[in-house]
Amino acid sequence: MKQKLQKSVAMLLSGGILCASFLLPAAAADDNTDPPAETMTAVITLNGDSASAEGENVTIDGCTITITASGSYELSGTLNDGQVIVNVPDEKADPDTVKLFFNGVTMTGVTDAPLLIENAENTSLNLVAGTENFLYDGKTYTDTTAVVYAKDDITFKGDGKLRIEAAYQQGVHCNNDVKITGGNIKVKTEVGDAIRGKTSVTVKDGILDINSGGDGIKSTKGSVLISGGSIEIKASNDAVQGETSLQITGGSLKANGDRSLTNANGTVCISGGTVLATATEQQIAVVDAAQNTVMFHVTAQQVKDQLISLKDSDGNTAFEMNPDKKFDYVLISSPELKTGSDYKLYIGEKESAGFTLGETLTELEPVTVPADTAAINYDIDGNGAENITDAVMVVRIIGEDAPPDADGNMLMRSDLNADGFTNVEDASLILKYLAAPKQA
Repeated sequence: MKQKLQKSVAMLLSGGILCASFLLPAAAADDNTDPPAETMTAVITLNGDSASAEGENVTIDGCTITITASGSYELSGTLNDGQVIVNVPDEKADPDTVKLFFNGVTMTGVTDAPLLIENAENTSLNLVAGTENFLYDGKTYTDTTAVVYAKDDITFKGDGKLRIEAAYQQGVHCNNDVKITGGNIKVKTEVGDAIRGKTSVTVKDGILDINSGGDGIKSTKGSVLISGGSIEIKASNDAVQGETSLQITGGSLKANGDRSLTNANGTVCISGGTVLATATEQQIAVVDAAQNTVMFHVTAQQVKDQLISLKDSDGNTAFEMNPDKKFDYVLISSPELKTGSDYKLYIGEKESAGFTLGETLTELEPVTVPADTAAINYDIDGNGAENITDAVMVVRIIGEDAPPDADGNMLMRSDLNADGFTNVEDASLILKYLAAPKQA
């Protein structure tokens, strides 16, 4: 009797569980199920001056690794001087995505781009969570002009980190579309543009930190769309430039450049997101603002790292960001700003202007702010004197012939204009200072 009762209970429970499984929506049934792991077509290991691969569709010739078909490819390790090439012979016959999974990669391309997308319908660079990945350039490239050079579409995604450092080339160049949908990506270029897509550049998500000796984000023939993500740009030229259109619909954007937001063919459109755009050369020409936006210029140029903020009549902060470059022109846009509300503008600790926010776009009269310039230390070698020897040190640092710096500060002191680089602008600055007559 006892055994029959146990069987009956078991059947009842199993039947109930079976019925419940039919009643539950598919999504709910999978709530606690991890997504299936990506099945790798090949696993590629970089070994300094060589490489090896296990799997299919990979050929290796010295330090050149070529991927010849769509699929998933994991890469890890260090390549001192080499290149990974994606080259699908017939993208019409093989239109699927080539998925590259960077799982702790360090690559230097001394004579050519360390990552070259030669031919593929789509390529995605997936940054594996918890990893840091590094790509570096070389001085002379023969066939490419960037650390990541793509002749077809490329998408950056994932939860890991990627650092692209270009002393001589551009950071990312693509002949078609660049998309950024994830990852923590830092791009630093000395002279070239940071991210350039010929047809378009789209940022949907992720963290993007750009320090560029040229333009920050640029489309040479098409559009730039920023709809999400957290973006900080410090650029020597344009922070963000679109050729046919420039649209900001979401995310957080700090765009600091000699010029901030530019659209060669017309209007910069802002309909969402939190934006601080600053410039030294000119204000944004035409803005189509679908959310509340404030524009103004200051009567005296301001130094970087001063908090720019707007506070309402109750003293609540509606907006605040600190620019990464000196500035004359400012644009602020935020969904937190309310039409008809009164605000006070602060630059650093200084209250600079009070105004009532109008419909969508408010252009203030020139804002008078006392010049806030930090004293420049021209004592590059740290010997207590500012003389021609310091100028020589700057030139030697530019030419990469600087002597060892015992206190570790010479390189930092040589960046006289605090733009993140030591270059001819710093040499010019110190030479002008030394040539100027000194007060007795």
